[in-house]
Amino acid sequence: MSDERDLGNPARDDRELVLGWVHGVPEGLHAYAPVPATGSYPRDRLDRPKIRRVRLRSATPPPAPARPPGLVSDSDWKWITSGSRSWTSVTGRLGPDAHRIASALAKAGCLTIEHDLRISALVQPPRRLHPHPDLAHAHAEDRSRREDEADDIRAQAAELAEALIADWPGVARALGSATNTDRLAWVIRAADDLANGRTHDSVRAFVQTHARFTKARDDVHHLLAELGFEQEAIVALGLARNPYIGLGGPIRVKTRAGTINLAGIPGPHDIRLPTGHDISLLLPAQSSTLLVIENRQAAEAACDAYPESPVIWCHGQPPTAVLSLIAQAAQQSSRVVICTDADLGGARIAARIVDHIPTNLQSDVIDIGEANHVAGRPFNSHSRFHLAAIAERDDRIGQFARACLARGYAIEQEAAAKSSVRRAVQASG
Repeated sequence: MSDERDLGNPARDDRELVLGWVHGVPEGLHAYAPVPATGSYPRDRLDRPKIRRVRLRSATPPPAPARPPGLVSDSDWKWITSGSRSWTSVTGRLGPDAHRIASALAKAGCLTIEHDLRISALVQPPRRLHPHPDLAHAHAEDRSRREDEADDIRAQAAELAEALIADWPGVARALGSATNTDRLAWVIRAADDLANGRTHDSVRAFVQTHARFTKARDDVHHLLAELGFEQEAIVALGLARNPYIGLGGPIRVKTRAGTINLAGIPGPHDIRLPTGHDISLLLPAQSSTLLVIENRQAAEAACDAYPESPVIWCHGQPPTAVLSLIAQAAQQSSRVVICTDADLGGARIAARIVDHIPTNLQSDVIDIGEANHVAGRPFNSHSRFHLAAIAERDDRIGQFARACLARGYAIEQEAAAKSSVRRAVQASG
């Protein structure tokens, strides 16, 4: 009978057991045995509770769990308190601070720490962390709310796509392809303005209309172009900015005012293309290889290493005005070499350029993944899905996209492009 009283007089009314005799419990915490799922504790031959696992919680629980300030980041707080976590995953995420953080959160009433019990001592390390039910419930409600909001956003996108598909098929496709909720929300704002004939004085004016801060999405015009908005739609919204083209090497720029020879001046040089520009490009009569490069640093390296080769830096996804000048320069070359990042954006850029230059012209796409490189960020499902669509092409673009998918991660140009461009130029003779 005395043993049972020492266990906290447990019993038979299914109250949890407070175990003051357990060794190894940190100061400020105490051990208890939760009521099993069966509703009663297993018992030994002497009818005493058999306790194999215990949990540690605050010795003086606060009225409600309170997050300790500055202890963990927002993402770690959400992860720890939204569901039960194995100790292996906790240490994998928090590293050597796992014990300190877990104890502090337990003392604040935010979670309990589960241990195996060997005779009367805690077995180390812990088994799991269990969040306070109120915190886990709050996170579950937040997830449910976000899922409901995402469902509403997707339904709104589908309705707008149906309304716009006849006049703006690119906008309609963008409404169906943007899977990220934040990106889709901006697409919907633009599509709704387009559907209702609203226009804006600038990109920042558009952003300020739809968000508190003018810089909340100051690249929205690039986002819309990347997702497939027609250039005319971007113009109609008032979001079109004058595009730039970067030029280097032996290229002459012809305007109404005269001709500028860029040969001998290290490039690339930014040229702004206003609406209705009258700029044209003149390449040497014997020009063999035109280099079209996505990344500025890679373009600078090409201009320095091969000053005799015309170079166009396309500033990322090239708008129509830039494409027309690339096509113009390509017609004066025997070969075009395109160098982009090895990712979805790079595959789209390469495809856009190849599809706008003469079909009878030799065009090569450099896969910088074939050079020595460090693995980049893994592709998300959105990138994999759209790369798979490009990979269906039966040309060099499709081959490039398939190689990107096979690697499974993005490769940026800056480190890998130099050797790749060098091989391409040497191959051209």
